[in-house]
Amino acid sequence: MRLRCLLILSVLFICLTTHTIVGQVTVDSISADTMVPHKKKGSIFSGRPGKSMLMSLVVPGAGQIYNKSYLRVPFVWGAVGGMGYLVHYNTQKYNCLRDAYKASIDMVPYEFPSHCNEFVGITNSSQLRILRDDANEARQLSIVGFTLVWLANGIDAFVNAHLKEFDLDEDLSIRVGTKMDDDPYNPMRMGIFVQF
Repeated sequence: MRLRCLLILSVLFICLTTHTIVGQVTVDSISADTMVPHKKKGSIFSGRPGKSMLMSLVVPGAGQIYNKSYLRVPFVWGAVGGMGYLVHYNTQKYNCLRDAYKASIDMVPYEFPSHCNEFVGITNSSQLRILRDDANEARQLSIVGFTLVWLANGIDAFVNAHLKEFDLDEDLSIRVGTKMDDDPYNPMRMGIFVQF
């Protein structure tokens, strides 16, 4: 009981001795020069980060160039180009197997194109159907991967632009103190704050 009472008294003493005094200042006249314009909240694409994201979503790497992060551009182009090639390759493979499966069902001979030479000699309908389904799954996964890489390119440009605008203050001190709020609509609050 004594310890609790002593703790409460010490907190009250600290709060009462270190609080800041705030007074109300009245202004006789307000001129148009002193008025601060109200900034309207824009969309996610407004400002430097939004613009760089939009540019990257339209043309991969354009947001990185806009942010002057030139070393990221080859990686973006390589990732988007690699996933694009994978989509193209898997789509060609799927189209060959789809056409071969249709031909085997219709009992029509099918000649594989030059880019599908690995499947020459397969004429069994069930085997072609299994290969076609596997190729379709690989094609769909590569499309999902391409979409994710494209979106990651835009997110990278957005985050990079935000980090370029990040304020690095030279003052890295920590201030610990007490604070009292006199809000007319809420009861009086006391507390300890830490300010970086």
